[in-house]
Amino acid sequence: MEENFGPAGPYEIGSATWPGLAKLAEEAGELVQVLAKLVGASGRETYYDGTDLRARLIEECGDVMAALAFFTSANGLNADVAPRASQKLALFERWHAEG
Repeated sequence: MEENFGPAGPYEIGSATWPGLAKLAEEAGELVQVLAKLVGASGRETYYDGTDLRARLIEECGDVMAALAFFTSANGLNADVAPRASQKLALFERWHAEG
């Protein structure tokens, strides 16, 4: 059963002050942990303790995408963020193509 902790505090989902910021930071941190493990394991998908890093990566990328989508929507940032995201994606794709 889910506990009720009362009204949302600043930065939590449901608050009036930057709703979703805390969740976005939490999810981004979890993604960084998986990325660091991938780097530490030289890109191998299985970590030293047997963790399936590919599965964790998929989960955490999805969580970050959801948290970011919620955060930008709840804070009225979509129209401003979308052009920048498109520019960056094009740049990253160019870098990848150039090797």
